[in-house]
Amino acid sequence: MELKQPFVIASNNHFKTVELIQCFNFCGYQAISYLDLIAKVEFPNEGTDDYGSNALVKARFIAKLLPNELVVADDSGMILEAYPDQFGVTTARELSEYRDLDQLNRHIIKLVDGKSRGVKMLSYLAMVGLAEEYIGVGQFNGEIAFNEAGNNGSSFDLILKDLNSGKTLAELPDSQKLRLLHRTKAIQNLIEKIGVA
Repeated sequence: MELKQPFVIASNNHFKTVELIQCFNFCGYQAISYLDLIAKVEFPNEGTDDYGSNALVKARFIAKLLPNELVVADDSGMILEAYPDQFGVTTARELSEYRDLDQLNRHIIKLVDGKSRGVKMLSYLAMVGLAEEYIGVGQFNGEIAFNEAGNNGSSFDLILKDLNSGKTLAELPDSQKLRLLHRTKAIQNLIEKIGVA
């Protein structure tokens, strides 16, 4: 199957949308925000148990408004080895009080001080279109750095350390960084499941 139309990202999170567009481009596909096609809408509330279900709810919601598009939606989260029962599906909600990026990253760094620094970032990317529904899954495995570092990225990129290079994602150029991201891996898994050429 050859895919000519762009993927439409169902999200009101500007930073997530920008990153997904970058990741799709890295994988050789075009993606745009749903806001390029219709006015901003308020999404249904997300659940607290399942990434895939949350992603599907968002994708289905926008697909009803844009039935001829390939709509994708991401639900992602962080899992700290030191706190396996925290965060995950509810990462964004649990950390919503930290509006300041530096404060948020300092909080994460402090949480793992003296504990395991292992971290997983998970992404579940749902697509609704082609009269089908698919979910791609991607994962980044690394460590929480001791300090923020780098300027190629923001948010967790400043503290997520790649084990092979020993650098944070924000210290790596896009040519190295993008292939490591959980969202890039979710896109690759999604494309594989769709069977797109």
